[in-house]
Amino acid sequence: MYDLDNDGKISRDELLAILHMMVGVNISEEQLTSIAERTIIEADTNNDQMISFEEFCHALERTDVEQKMSIRFLN
Repeated sequence: MYDLDNDGKISRDELLAILHMMVGVNISEEQLTSIAERTIIEADTNNDQMISFEEFCHALERTDVEQKMSIRFLN
């Protein structure tokens, strides 16, 4: 899904393209670049500047998706 060129890895540019599709113009280019770079740094365990399928799965195991994807309403 995120591996746009089907090479088995997610590059910084692919991640940036996905972020553009997900949030469009709601976040600045600088913020998107920062998110992509930070994501690569956190998930890339073998330091090849890309995220493999195994690294992607490992990163998801460490992430509380329900908390990060939920909207909290103030009472």
